[in-house]
Amino acid sequence: MKKQIGRQRQRGFLVIAAVFLLVVLAGLVAYLTTVSTTSQAASAADFNSARAYQAARAGIDWGAYQVLRVPAFATACDAAPQTNTLALGSFKATVTCTASAAITEGASITVRAYRIVSNGCNAAATCPGAVSSTYVERELALSITN
Repeated sequence: MKKQIGRQRQRGFLVIAAVFLLVVLAGLVAYLTTVSTTSQAASAADFNSARAYQAARAGIDWGAYQVLRVPAFATACDAAPQTNTLALGSFKATVTCTASAAITEGASITVRAYRIVSNGCNAAATCPGAVSSTYVERELALSITN
């Protein structure tokens, strides 16, 4: 009879290969999970950034309308800086209006320059808000004469 010593030594080789393969696949799954999570977080931050910009833009439009079409607001802005907060869903826009001194052009035309600053953010109260990992803020400014 032949002895089968060589076969006995080769037992268990596939177990080592299987463990190695499982470790490599687990590492690959962990890497792909991390990349996916990071990508989703970046996408959400980009989306919130665009929403904050649009909130600030809405605040600028609102402030310009108030200065040009609502005489009481322009008069109040002439006297002292005016700050208003607009609620826009989960975002806010804090709009500040300041006026410069009146300038007389020519013989009878009086012009006043207004500066409207709008901060759009996702804070609970007013912008700028408390900084957190999900906090997003955008600021726009507009100079307008009336």
